[in-house]
Amino acid sequence: MSQNEKNVAILKRLREMLARQRDRFDAYLRLLERQKDAIDERDTGKLLDQVEMERSIIAEVKSLRKVIAPLEALYQAAYPGTENTVPRLQATLDVMAQTIAAHNARNRQMLRDRMQELRQEINALHAWPRATPQFSAVSPNLVDITT
Repeated sequence: MSQNEKNVAILKRLREMLARQRDRFDAYLRLLERQKDAIDERDTGKLLDQVEMERSIIAEVKSLRKVIAPLEALYQAAYPGTENTVPRLQATLDVMAQTIAAHNARNRQMLRDRMQELRQEINALHAWPRATPQFSAVSPNLVDITT
């Protein structure tokens, strides 16, 4: 295999990995939108399922990053600035990563707000005025038995 063929194979593999990462980011963005809806609807069951899916997507993205990093180094050595599809893919991924971070921050804030509302509701229940039972009146401690 010639050096040119090796370079082309590296380029194809890197593009494929970056495209897979873009697809995973896209799935993650859709999941974050559904999480927002679940938070708005206060549906904890949906939210729990989505958190599990989120964990699997994040794990997959991390594993893709482990594969992409060495490919990027090989790519930089093989193509010092002559190829333009990989930089466009990387720019798209950077924008998607920023969008994901913004959606995550929004969802975390919504969850914090909801938790604060729940805490206030619980505190209000603790402070609920309770009727005193009629038999809980103060009873004497000493009894006069001299009569």
